[in-house]
Amino acid sequence: MSDPIPNLFCVSNEFDEFQFYIGSLKSMHDSDNTTNSIYNIHRFEYYTIMLITEGEGWHYIDYEKYFLKKGSLILISKNQIQKYEENSSLEGIVVLFTDNFLQKNLNHTHLKTHINIFNYHLYTPMIELKESGYKDFFELIERINFEYELDFDEIKGKILGTFLNALLFKTERIFRHKHTNLEGHKHYNEFKRFSDLLEKMLIERKDAKFYADTMNISYKHLNEVCKTISSKTVKEFITDSLILEIKRYLNGTNMSVKEIAYMFGFDEATNLHKIFKRETGMTTLEFRQVIL
Repeated sequence: MSDPIPNLFCVSNEFDEFQFYIGSLKSMHDSDNTTNSIYNIHRFEYYTIMLITEGEGWHYIDYEKYFLKKGSLILISKNQIQKYEENSSLEGIVVLFTDNFLQKNLNHTHLKTHINIFNYHLYTPMIELKESGYKDFFELIERINFEYELDFDEIKGKILGTFLNALLFKTERIFRHKHTNLEGHKHYNEFKRFSDLLEKMLIERKDAKFYADTMNISYKHLNEVCKTISSKTVKEFITDSLILEIKRYLNGTNMSVKEIAYMFGFDEATNLHKIFKRETGMTTLEFRQVIL
């Protein structure tokens, strides 16, 4: 089934060549149109790093509202729902890149740690940079932008990859100072395997035992892994992931609740209504009316 949530693509014609883009928020706003709008709910198929350089305003990521200002650093994983606020004074720089760009142009030994900082199950997507950190980060982004604006040649992708590698290491350092370093925990790799599998299979399978069996571990051990890394039981983690994805479809598409319920494997729409009300305190209709 094709994804009915609008999936926007980069404003640069070079993106198809490099699967990498760097540009200003203003350029994205100026290239916007009513049918493919960053002011509407959408998702990108690639990773986003956004640094705010001027102004103030709100940004929505997976139904959480974040207040941004100069020095705000935002990481958005591929396929997360987001929405830009219209008429805000925000100015900034956006870096977009795909898995393919990382695989082609970065050292594979670093890919795992780079991608981990985009794990929205574990980390909040925004950090406020101090003045010295902001200056350092901004200067590196300017160097990336300078290279990006140069004429094409056969090593341009490799140079951009080298700069992006440095940018991701700097981002990782910043996030490690703000968050507990979970990657070094003995259960982290199993948790990451579980969460990746859940993301792929959630619509088809919602039973915890299926994931434990697929991973060839016991249910008890998978539950321990989830509680240790995410502070949730495996059932709680699956339910939270399910509710988030239902929210994405309720608010990001025109599908009826009955259609969404059928897609997620509910026998009846009333069953979806019950679990959604239980977990959110809102009906599906209330959610559609008041969110974003």
